[in-house]
Amino acid sequence: MKVKADTVRQQAKELLLDWCDGLLRYRVDWPDRPEFDGGLLCPACKMIHGRCWEAVYPLLCAAEVTKEEKYLTAARRLFRWSGCLLCDDGSLYNDANSSWNGTTVFAAIALHDALYYHGHLLTDEERGEWEARLRGMGEWLFAHLTPDTAYLNYYAANACALELLGQYFHRQEYFSLARKLAMYCFAHLGQCGLLIGEGRPHNARSPKGCAAVDVGYNAEETLPCLLRYAEAAQNTLGVQTCRALFRNQLQWMLPDGAWDNSLGTRAFKWTYWGSRTTDGCEDALLRLGREEPVYTEAALRRLTLLREYTHNGLLTGGRDLPAMGEPTCLHHSFCRAKTMAAILNGPVEDADRTELPAETADGIVFYPELAACRLIRGGWIADISANDFKTRGGGHASGGALSLLWHQSCGPIVAVGMVDYAVNEPFNQQQTAKKAAHRSPCPRVETEADGKRWGQHYDYGADMTGEEKDGALRVHADAYLCDENHIRKEAAGFCTLDYELTEEALTVRGRVSPSLAESAAYLLPVISEKAVITAARGTIDENAPVGFNLNPGFRFTEYRVRPDRTGCFEVRITPQGE
Repeated sequence: MKVKADTVRQQAKELLLDWCDGLLRYRVDWPDRPEFDGGLLCPACKMIHGRCWEAVYPLLCAAEVTKEEKYLTAARRLFRWSGCLLCDDGSLYNDANSSWNGTTVFAAIALHDALYYHGHLLTDEERGEWEARLRGMGEWLFAHLTPDTAYLNYYAANACALELLGQYFHRQEYFSLARKLAMYCFAHLGQCGLLIGEGRPHNARSPKGCAAVDVGYNAEETLPCLLRYAEAAQNTLGVQTCRALFRNQLQWMLPDGAWDNSLGTRAFKWTYWGSRTTDGCEDALLRLGREEPVYTEAALRRLTLLREYTHNGLLTGGRDLPAMGEPTCLHHSFCRAKTMAAILNGPVEDADRTELPAETADGIVFYPELAACRLIRGGWIADISANDFKTRGGGHASGGALSLLWHQSCGPIVAVGMVDYAVNEPFNQQQTAKKAAHRSPCPRVETEADGKRWGQHYDYGADMTGEEKDGALRVHADAYLCDENHIRKEAAGFCTLDYELTEEALTVRGRVSPSLAESAAYLLPVISEKAVITAARGTIDENAPVGFNLNPGFRFTEYRVRPDRTGCFEVRITPQGE
């Protein structure tokens, strides 16, 4: 059976037009106020995102595909609106109240593509104005966006931007810096086979040796930009390197097409299908798929997932957010629409259907730079984390906590981004007014004492080991209950967790100090209604509350398992009907 190129292109076209139409429903029509007119007012964030003008590229592509004037008109007005963010040095602010202008690099790529592929739709005067803007952006990028000023993904993007702009404007000096930036990125390859550098400094290491690794940003921004740079520069070695890196990256794609970013340093932007403000990887995967069908398969599954997560013409920030009454942020749609335009403007070929790496893998792998174990067996995928790399507010799962659990018949069962939701980038993250229902998605041993909440998932000093024994995959963790600042409770806060994964079930066994037996509990937030939770030891509270979390956007049932009088509990998770 084959993946037909026409099928892929049709899916991309439908998403492009759905998202463009969805975005246009929020266009501001205020002709006498140029600082607002033509911008896109986000219903979730109650603001005009500065980067929304990057939609000029997909809007022009939509105009080309449909011959409908509304898209061309919208692109023209959006470009005019963006002038209110343009600085005298050629850069653009990320948002009106943000001094960050590094995102000029993404705007430059979008504007280049709009001109390169669809500039003939503009008048000569308009084209001249747009090119003048692009030329100024290129000068700023050449002078300012160099190593040690941002996260690694920006250097990959600037390598791509400078190569494209160097060719467009015949600027030879851009090419050498583009190559330097790309080589800098390629040099940041970790032992885990993934790029490191989504943190500062790029080579930072934690006490356990963990590094700044983010699956989402690597897959959906850094690697696609590096691949595009290498192809544009005809850098054969760079293309081969990108192919190898993407092959490693595919290990973290779940069978439904989602990226497992539960362990990422920038997981506060995880939306299950990817990262909130990245453009996506589908075009890059299709380009790689011309030689290896697995990449085309991955792209097809991602397109299917993006369709599933599209609600009322917009890509949602999480599967269950519409059902929870949360409005949809526009950021996902205007970023991702660029990649759908790229698919329509690039070659797509037929390819054989195949399996993804996660569907054929089996066993247990320990990733030192993540201090995490990954277990795969019989349709199950589980991540268990002791990662101690300090990230921005909200943190990540540690202490031997289960950060992801997925099953072929249930889909996501557990999915953890931040352990406690925090708005690290106010213009790029949603907030909710439903504070009572907004809960931590992280499984954890927890108690309250001294006016604080103590949890084993906060323990960055936890020890963890894993092995395959007696036909099961096993992980053991020794941890202490800690406060949110990772400070351990006294010796009485010691606990252990043992995980056992077989083809039939995941079993979690835990033990806390007898002095905590009455006050502590194991909290297990379960996403899938097809997962069955039973306690072989200890008891499950009868009234399990329903909560949700914006990151990565799921609603869940929060099971509270009480230890027995000796401080022990045992929970078994099985698929419904098995």
